[in-house]
Amino acid sequence: MGIDGIGGGGIPPGGPKGPKGVAPSTGREFQVDPAAPEESVSGVASPQPLARLESGEITLDQYLDGQVDQAVSHLQDKLPAAQMTIVRETLREQLQTDPVLIELVKRATGQTPEPSP
Repeated sequence: MGIDGIGGGGIPPGGPKGPKGVAPSTGREFQVDPAAPEESVSGVASPQPLARLESGEITLDQYLDGQVDQAVSHLQDKLPAAQMTIVRETLREQLQTDPVLIELVKRATGQTPEPSP
């Protein structure tokens, strides 16, 4: 008896009654809307800010501020302005002090964030 399809058996794609290995057809051809904004596989907007950082158009601090703004954007209408400021400042501080986040920034940008004075 196999586990999760290992060793044979298992449920074929499309369910137990579906055709083996054949995806159902919608009758439509796959198309991409050229006017739609570019997105990566994860659904996150394309790395335009990262490209701007790499080209020298923006600084690392500007890049990180933009990333923080993007990270908290879903809270914009849910928190008062004072609390949003605290959340932004806390997250920004973490990007400069947390060793794990510093390493992630370094891997993503090739630069290490400097601690605030």
